[in-house]
Order: sequence, then C-alpha cells, then structure tokens
Amino acid sequence: MNIAVSTIAFMGMPIEEVIKSAKENNLTIEFSSGLPYRKDMVDIYLNADIKRLPHNYFPAPEDPFVLNLASINSKIRNASIEHCVFGLEIAKKTNAPFYAAHAGFCVDPHPDELGRRLKQTQEYHREENWRIFVNSVKIVLERAKELQIDFLIENNVVASMNILPDGSNPLLCAEPNELLALTKEVSDAQFGILLDTAHLLVSAGSLHFDADQALETLAPKIRGFHHSHSNGKFDTNDHLGKEYWFLAHMKDFRERFHILEVKNMTIANIRDHMTLLESHAI
Repeated sequence: MNIAVSTIAFMGMPIEEVIKSAKENNLTIEFSSGLPYRKDMVDIYLNADIKRLPHNYFPAPEDPFVLNLASINSKIRNASIEHCVFGLEIAKKTNAPFYAAHAGFCVDPHPDELGRRLKQTQEYHREENWRIFVNSVKIVLERAKELQIDFLIENNVVASMNILPDGSNPLLCAEPNELLALTKEVSDAQFGILLDTAHLLVSAGSLHFDADQALETLAPKIRGFHHSHSNGKFDTNDHLGKEYWFLAHMKDFRERFHILEVKNMTIANIRDHMTLLESHAI
C-alpha cells in the first residue's frame, strides 16, 4: 500500500528535522498547508532526499491569502490558479503521484477564519461561484495535461456553525452530489477526487447525507484519501483507532493513495496507524 504522512503530524518540528526523520524511517511525506512561509521552502522540498508530494497551500506564499478557485475576486482567483499550476510543476519534478487543492468557496474568508465560523458578510450567488470554480479547475488541468500529472480536488468540510438559516452554505463540494457534478462537468482523465474522510463525516452530519453511501457513489472518481478521526462535529485531525468509521471500507480502496493527516504523532504512532490501515485492507 502507498501510505504517506502529512507534515501536520510533525507540528512545531523544523522542516529539516521532519525530512531527516522521514529518511531514517522510510516515510513518504505530504508537504502540507500548515508549513509557514520560508524563502527557501521550495528548494528544501525539491532537494529533500525522500519520497514526497505537495498539497494545497504549500508552499505558503510570503503574502498570505486563502486559496480559492471559485473567488469572484480576480486577483484571488488568478493567484489561486497560479499556485495550483506551480503545485503541479513541483509535484512533477519530484515524481509525486498528484497535486491536490481544496474545493472553492463562495466567499473569500480571511486566513484566520479557516477552521472556524466564517463571517459570511458578503452576499454571494452559488451558481456564479460554481461556474468560476469549474472554469478555474479546467485552466489548471490544461497544465496538468501538459505535465501528465493528476490534479485532484479535496472535498470541503461544512460544520453546522457554517450553515445559514436557509440551510445553504458557502463551501463548494462538501456534498457528494456536487463532487460528482464537478467530475462530470470537468470530465478529464487527469482529474479526480482526494477524499478527506473526516471532512466527509462532519459534512454528512451537518448536511444530512449518509457518509457510507456517499463513499460508494464517489468511489470510481477517488484517487486518494486523507485519513483522520473526528467526533463528527468538527474536523479535529485526531488519531485513528479501531472505531474509525472508514476501516470497514479499506479493503475496497487498497490500491488508492492514502495519507495520514493526523496531528502530533510520534514515529511509533505513525507505524501503528499504518498497521491499522493495512490490516483492514486485507
């Protein structure tokens, strides 16, 4: 099985130490959004003597912004497209299996709002944001096809705090129907879904759909997974255990790419988590 570990597992550890630990323990590392801006971060990634892949907001830019391929703000949208194209390019240089970005938003939150209640002060029209999002994905895919590397979109997470009184929410592709609609509208061999299992579980509770049924519906389009545990109400990136809801499905997705996106792990924790996933994939 292909199992990688997100840098979120090593929170607070200098990236040089993460790379050293990964090399000593033969780990594949996902360089993820939580890594702070450093002028030399791209060089560090490109020269790391380990298996690796970039994800979403990596490498963090000097001037922070929320990556949003669905933004009506052309400056944010264009910066997001350029960031994703660059992600594909450095993924290709390091023989990564793909580059994945988060699905778009109908609003443009401040970076500090992510993972919290969104202010949602601006009026939005979901159909317009959807059109922009699909078009942005297609633009990024033009470069993906040139590079012959897959571009994936990760499902958003909608906690109940971000649902408006009318039942709507400003986050695209949290529901399986929207994810499926995206794959149909894009319809490209280089395109697929990176499914975050905690995102799906939390969104299922808030938006009232069945996570297991959603997984079955999306299965043909899924190329990889982010694994973490949550209480079903918030995306907390907790450690996995025998109660992890996705374990019953592991055997159906053994050949997909799996990434542990769990906070604060020791090497022993990582080994235990890998064993847990592998034992349920048989």
